Amino acid sequence: MHDTTWPLAGILPYAARRFPKNRCFLNQEGHSRTFAEVHERVNRLANSLRDAGVKKGTRIALLDTDSMEYAEVLLACFTLGATYVPVNYRLATPEIANILGRARPSWLFVGQRYLAQGREVIDGFDFDCQIASLDGCTDIDVEGLIAQGSPSEVVVTVHDEDTVGIMFTSGTTGLPKGVVQSQGMQKRSLSMGWETYPRPGDVRYTASPMFHIAGWAIVFCQIATGATSLIVPQFDAQVTANAIRDGVLNGCFLVPTMMQAVLDQDEAPSGREQFDTMLYGSAPMPPSLLRRALERWPECNFWNMFGAGTESGLQTLLRPEDHRRALAGEDHLLASAGQPVLGVDLRILDDEGNPVPTGVVGNIAAKTDCVMDGYLDMPEKTREALHDGWFWGGDRGYFDAEGYLYLGGRSRDMIIRGGENIYVAEIEIVLTDWPTVIDAAVVGREDEKWGEVVIAFVEYEGEPPTAEELRELCRSRLASYKVPVEYHVLDRLPRNPTGKVRKNELVQSLI
Repeated sequence: MHDTTWPLAGILPYAARRFPKNRCFLNQEGHSRTFAEVHERVNRLANSLRDAGVKKGTRIALLDTDSMEYAEVLLACFTLGATYVPVNYRLATPEIANILGRARPSWLFVGQRYLAQGREVIDGFDFDCQIASLDGCTDIDVEGLIAQGSPSEVVVTVHDEDTVGIMFTSGTTGLPKGVVQSQGMQKRSLSMGWETYPRPGDVRYTASPMFHIAGWAIVFCQIATGATSLIVPQFDAQVTANAIRDGVLNGCFLVPTMMQAVLDQDEAPSGREQFDTMLYGSAPMPPSLLRRALERWPECNFWNMFGAGTESGLQTLLRPEDHRRALAGEDHLLASAGQPVLGVDLRILDDEGNPVPTGVVGNIAAKTDCVMDGYLDMPEKTREALHDGWFWGGDRGYFDAEGYLYLGGRSRDMIIRGGENIYVAEIEIVLTDWPTVIDAAVVGREDEKWGEVVIAFVEYEGEPPTAEELRELCRSRLASYKVPVEYHVLDRLPRNPTGKVRKNELVQSLI
């Protein structure tokens, strides 16, 4: 073990020295804090927490929507070498109790909205956990801790091998797994998306909540580069559309359905727009949506970001030039997740770990310095994901001749009908080509004759498509055994807070 040359805790002081008067955080009411102000507040908070007994390795949980204070607590954790445990605020009380009971935090920071849940959960613990608030709803709160703390720098030696975070997976397919993240992993994660970084002074917004790696990591990258982070409690399409139209935002991270919602709230160009970057993930971009977005923001660069973020960071990028190729007639590129980023050895392997030929679907495996230490207290799950130096995240896909990755869906999304493997992502792409379909989800249902049959769910806006129209579309584009036998037309698909469709709920609805 050796001392690190630049701990994660050094990023905020670095930014505060370079950009002291730049806005670090901005909220939807227009209130902001400069890098110098945030640096001092984080120092004061860290010193108060240290005086209260927080030290390297202490676990600090957070349960609330996004706020400047939420980000400052995370930054204070880095400063102290404490371990952050952000919790999905949309979970039910028993689910929160399960996560926190496994993580065993010493502190829980909550907002007013989740105070009752937090107290109920803590009362059931067999260990001590101090509750504090992010918004003044408890006796111990962030502003009070900041007011009483010293502004002096806190110096704690944190090694790359030390655990700095435990982030729980969304749990859409079962019991959430606690992903143990080291400082070394997080440092490597920061550099993987360098191509998409903002410029100093840019203002960007991520709709992914900060309890998710896509939310927190993007904000942290913006801090590192001297850019401003617009922080909104929860995604609001109207707020986002207004911020773009008013020239507040230079860039966003959204999922495609959120992009659709922003465009639906949009008005005519104001002449003040400075919007030049759209990062997106979690789902492919329908060609019709890309065309609509580029008509509205013709100077915008689009980036599709794919990876096992919580466990292994960013893995591939579909870059702006790829999107332009797609618009010029190579539509198939929009179904791709792009090409591997620098520092990631990405391969497609069969179930025995052997490479498969180009064009053949297999397991996506990554070898990279950005990888988790494992799943908290789940050694068998850890061995399934980490073996022979490779991370297997459960995703499946194939490479084409140009080295573009196409997702075949997660292993659970493979349907086996009469011995034929069907990868649902291919069908979902076809369904989203219908003009009023904005997203699609395909699942399998048990069938006595075929083993499984294909069932389609679509989310629409405007005129709902008929089942027969969708069937004819699929028949024109897919082999007959891939064509869904049923079509469910919904005004909204069920989603988790990161925008991913809850396919388990769709499967349950078929029972």
